[in-house]
Amino acid sequence: MNMARMAFRNVWRYRRRSLITAIAIGLGVLFTIMIDAMLFGAERESAQNIRDYETGDVKVFAPDYFAERQFLPFEFFLETHDRSLLEEAFSQSSVDAAPRTVASAELYFSEDFFKVAGSATVKLHAIEPVKEAAVFRTPHAIESGRWLVPSDTGIVVGSWLAEDIGAKVGYTVSVELKGRGGFYQTFDAEIVGIALTDNPYVNRSAVYMDLSYADELLALDGAVTEYAVVFRGGGKPAERKGQLAAEIAEAFSREASGSAGLARSAAPEIYSWEEVESDAVLLTKTKSGGSKVYLFFMFIIAAVGISNTMLMAVMERKNEIGMLRSLGYGKASIRWLFLVEGFAIGLIGTAAGTALGSIVVAFMVQYGLDFSFMLREMDAGYRITGVMRSAWHPEGMITAIVGALAISSVVAWFPSGRILKSEVADILRS
Repeated sequence: MNMARMAFRNVWRYRRRSLITAIAIGLGVLFTIMIDAMLFGAERESAQNIRDYETGDVKVFAPDYFAERQFLPFEFFLETHDRSLLEEAFSQSSVDAAPRTVASAELYFSEDFFKVAGSATVKLHAIEPVKEAAVFRTPHAIESGRWLVPSDTGIVVGSWLAEDIGAKVGYTVSVELKGRGGFYQTFDAEIVGIALTDNPYVNRSAVYMDLSYADELLALDGAVTEYAVVFRGGGKPAERKGQLAAEIAEAFSREASGSAGLARSAAPEIYSWEEVESDAVLLTKTKSGGSKVYLFFMFIIAAVGISNTMLMAVMERKNEIGMLRSLGYGKASIRWLFLVEGFAIGLIGTAAGTALGSIVVAFMVQYGLDFSFMLREMDAGYRITGVMRSAWHPEGMITAIVGALAISSVVAWFPSGRILKSEVADILRS
């Protein structure tokens, strides 16, 4: 108890050195909490934007489509009969489902409406307007114009795409893409709406048209390439995905063994949003992991600074160590003295860093930082368009606090050991 009291008194006795060390610890904790919360917020918001604008909770594909999904194949379809069985399974579950036909297309614009003629490669989504609005947020993010209505012959484009080509509501463009069977179809379409979303991929290259109109133009015969599904209510998505997959398999199994005796192909395949966008998820985690490596090295640099400060403190107090030894204090007691002193300084710095870090994180959660000037022109890997907001990450904060306290304590342990190896007379003589 005497050694602990002495350690806390030493903190205030050497105020300048204690203050410098506490500031170094506090800054390390501050930046660790701040950057970790920013990365955690960007990763979480990116995941949410993928689900809200691209995938839903899960997607259902025709067999063999998933392996080729990056190339947007136009040869694997969920036929009309498949769709009726799927929607039967959906009706027995608490889900909202949106049928979609997704394809790569070329958008041509002429000088009749635009200042400069040209073309752009886009991702065309043929959708049912009402069902799409129940699954995705895009229909609720119309910046100008309107969203599609059933049997609409117009299109809705992403805001960045519209800005890049100089499009406005009412302008007409030509759309070219492959129809079912391999023929090429070209048609003119009026831009009836421009969508400004929180997802850069939608803003940059997405085009939406009515599914019934696309069915007529592309000879789809009622087929679609996918269903996007969101779960209503609670429950774990992984468990609910398994339940939905079982219900779909059961519906197709019943149909295959029915009185008609028709041979059926394999049941559609269901994948979670993480599986569908595995590349994007991996890229996000890689970027976050790389940033955390830099954060780790920054923390190591702070630890080196703390260690140097504590080493100076020990070396300047050789006489004090020698006097304590001559009074009968053991090596373990003296080491305990410096360990408690280091812990006390670390506690002060950590408390200050945590308080300041919490204030910064609270600001970033509420307001964030606007990076739109960067993210508009570059692909940062995150599905965010501009304002990067932090999110509270208790695990990261606890890690920073425990790490700072551990470092501040441990770095005080080793320097004292070097001096304690010497004899008392040698310490006092030096």
